[in-house]
Amino acid sequence: MPTTNMTPTTRSAHTTAGAPPTHTALAAAAGRAAELAAESATAADSGNRLSPAVAEALVDAGFARHLVGERWGGSAARRGAVQDLAQALATVGAGCMSAAWCGGVLAAVGRMCSHLPEEGQHELWGDGPDVPLAGSLAPSGVVREVPGGWRLSGTWDFASGVDHAHWTMVGGMVRGADDAPALRHFVLPSRAYTVLDTWHNVGLRGTGSNSLLVDDVFVPTHRSFAHHTVLMGEPDAAAPRLHRVPLKLINGLFFVAPGIGAVEGALHAWTEWTAKRVEVNGVRTSSRPGVRLTLARAAASVGAARLLVERAAAEADEAEVTHALTLSTTRDYSTAVDLLLDAVNGLLRMSGARGQARSSPIQRVWRDVHCMAGHAALQPDVNADAWARHALGEE
Repeated sequence: MPTTNMTPTTRSAHTTAGAPPTHTALAAAAGRAAELAAESATAADSGNRLSPAVAEALVDAGFARHLVGERWGGSAARRGAVQDLAQALATVGAGCMSAAWCGGVLAAVGRMCSHLPEEGQHELWGDGPDVPLAGSLAPSGVVREVPGGWRLSGTWDFASGVDHAHWTMVGGMVRGADDAPALRHFVLPSRAYTVLDTWHNVGLRGTGSNSLLVDDVFVPTHRSFAHHTVLMGEPDAAAPRLHRVPLKLINGLFFVAPGIGAVEGALHAWTEWTAKRVEVNGVRTSSRPGVRLTLARAAASVGAARLLVERAAAEADEAEVTHALTLSTTRDYSTAVDLLLDAVNGLLRMSGARGQARSSPIQRVWRDVHCMAGHAALQPDVNADAWARHALGEE
């Protein structure tokens, strides 16, 4: 499958005219990781996790450091960082969406952990920013406040890449202002938890999104931060822009961009295969009007999805951040997902029984994209409703 070229776009009026191209090395470095990921995509799918070599290649490419602050050697402060990330995720996703998903998690958790107190950041990145991280965002387990920090016990699910992580971030509910429950995040070294073999999913199997078991582990204050600081953005004006923007402005990109690469790769593979196919009656499959229509629609749909995500990435890098922009961006992420679903559904339908074989990349991408579409950040009704209420003046 080919790599993709998600060229930055500045179509939106929100975006600074003449914004420079990406300035980080991630998109170029992602090529090697993409090759390894594509070679072992089938093994990752059947084995329910990435190989150590692919996991290491993602870190070597720079996904883990990408949204970490420059003080620790990361790229978060460089212009074009989000556009570069989108391109890199699509490049890896063209061969293995699970690998690209894990690359996105490396970057996303690195950005979130940048909200730790300085002592906590130093503990993670004092020896360098290329630290493999995993995360389980949803609150779970039992969190008990004690002098100097908290004690955690319980099970946290869906920690993509946890088998290869050195640290994993988990969420738990604590008492916030006025004793109201508040979500807080805690960062644990790999020695503090046990990884459970729980990830047996229909798609995105290679992400290895297993559970972790924590048994009365102490987490000091410097390895914890409140969720609202990430959700609303870091208020410190000296922090990099990408640590100050609202989480929802970029959250969907970590998951949609891998899907764009995956569907483009599937489209390429399907087109090459279909050009050679012959029906049982001897007629070339490509001569069927329905097949040609499927090809055209799939290409247009994935192209439109790519344009939406490119624009969102450019705006995250350069645009004035407003509430309206955040709402329209989340709306567009969900719309891009719908377009990808339309494309991959058409490809599988016109692939027949051979396209459903375990050896077919079409069925793997079909499964992966449908699982991506179920992510909480990409739900169409929630994101559409939030934008529509704002547009209608109902907020």
